[in-house]
Amino acid sequence: AKYSDELAQLSAKGFDMPVRSIRLLNKFGGDVDIVAARLAQVQAQQQRKADMQARKAAMRAQKQAAKEGTEPEAEAEKKTAVKVPAKFEAAAAKYSDELAQLSAKGFDMPVRSIRLLNKFGGDVDKVAARLAQVYAQQQRKAD
Repeated sequence: AKYSDELAQLSAKGFDMPVRSIRLLNKFGGDVDIVAARLAQVQAQQQRKADMQARKAAMRAQKQAAKEGTEPEAEAEKKTAVKVPAKFEAAAAKYSDELAQLSAKGFDMPVRSIRLLNKFGGDVDKVAARLAQVYAQQQRKAD
């Protein structure tokens, strides 16, 4: 396929966004360095959005805890496990640490998180970036 070598190079550099990569390769005449730079910018922007979402979620949790007179850590300790449908219980156990990290960042979509953790091999940063996109899309729809 067109750009298969370039996609392999980009994948080796950690850029697993084939649709966006092909679009950029077409735009920049197959120049892998330019495309890699653009994809790095995209990933950095996604990480900033994920971090911002996490900060906002933490602030909401603190406000809610103050309102209820409890500490967020105490609330987290009350939750012994993530509630998921039965078919996701094994994956929830497998990814319990990763799900806790995502929850701490403000991403409370356990089923979607499990699916993305499977897709990205447990990479919390990639999952957080994708979930930030989902949250942003939901926010735009709500507005």
